[in-house]
Amino acid sequence: MQRTTLVVPFLGASLALALTACGSDSKASQSTTPVAATEPAEPAPPPAEPTPAEPPEPPAPTFLHGKWVWFELRTSNVEKSKAFFSELLGWQIAPQEMGGASFEMAKAGGTDVATIVPLEGKGKSHWVPFSSVPDVDASVKTIEEQKGKTVTPPTDIPNIGRFAVFTDPNGAEFAVFKSTGGDLPDAPPANGTFVWAEYLTKNKKQHDTALAFYPTALGYTTSQMQMGEGKAKTTYDMLSSKGPNGQDVPRAGVQKAKPASLAGQWLPWVTVDDTDALVATAKKLKGKVLLKPNDIPTVGRVAIVADPAGAPLGLLKPAMPGQPAEAKPAEGGGGN
Repeated sequence: MQRTTLVVPFLGASLALALTACGSDSKASQSTTPVAATEPAEPAPPPAEPTPAEPPEPPAPTFLHGKWVWFELRTSNVEKSKAFFSELLGWQIAPQEMGGASFEMAKAGGTDVATIVPLEGKGKSHWVPFSSVPDVDASVKTIEEQKGKTVTPPTDIPNIGRFAVFTDPNGAEFAVFKSTGGDLPDAPPANGTFVWAEYLTKNKKQHDTALAFYPTALGYTTSQMQMGEGKAKTTYDMLSSKGPNGQDVPRAGVQKAKPASLAGQWLPWVTVDDTDALVATAKKLKGKVLLKPNDIPTVGRVAIVADPAGAPLGLLKPAMPGQPAEAKPAEGGGGN
């Protein structure tokens, strides 16, 4: 806004003319000494103290509901998993405590990307993805109505957010989360950060169950993509949520597990700069190669490895470095 300058006219000449017009015959009125000159001038008022400017309001948090905003590894051997992924991906992993819980925090390039915690009870080492939701408690009700089971009831993490953990009707673990400060915007993933999540199924029944459950439980829409050519052509199912401008944004895939041993769990994928080199490193670190490196047109070069505790992870070198993949791996096994 422009400031308007008010110009105040000089009043001395007008005041003299007004006195002459009075026509007084008294000697006092004919005095050549202005009356004002014999009176002491009043002191000027002190300048007003400037009003301090109020700090700007912080921007309101923004959310991308349906986006997988966190991943947690539940492993049968924390030390082995920690050593493997720190060496393989260059993660900086260190112990932390929060809300009375102890865990290992993994960072990629200084950015928090995952937590590593001990596996409770029996079962295989696996990853748990966290989906952003508008209301954790409301999600609990919806998920349980759809035959999901609550593993961890709604829990607050001071200054971080609120979460709950579940198993879906197929037995796969996942979590919902409402952040205190909002969700990070979608951006091209950096090396060592998560880029995709894939739900791996054992058979058509599990597949259909997942496609029916997650749209209702988490608000996804479903779509299909044709992958490959000729006899190798397959249909890849995707789960999408609304982006900041109302557009559909793919968030996950639903795929028959290859190898079948991966069925019944969520498989996260990270971006890497050299798939083949990391597969060779995984072997040296006593990990297993579950899917050998192979190319997926328009997506990139992919592979799946498992750490010594058995936790699987997908590796993706995007076809165009620095850009999100346009499609997700659908051939060669469980992959994105």
